[in-house]
Amino acid sequence: MSQFGMQMPGGQRRTAQMNVYTGLLAFAVVALAAACLFVFVQGGTVGADGSPWGIQEVGKINLK
Repeated sequence: MSQFGMQMPGGQRRTAQMNVYTGLLAFAVVALAAACLFVFVQGGTVGADGSPWGIQEVGKINLK
């Protein structure tokens, strides 16, 4: 059929290429990483003893 210029569906291999969705995915990953870093840093400012993992006691909340 290729002699008439016709192509069978799925007969041609496509290579991976960048498109809009790949760019949006990359942007989303960068934005989520920045948001996680921001929350981690801000958690350190309000956490017990300056630790982002520290939990303050009920009734004894100290903010800087």
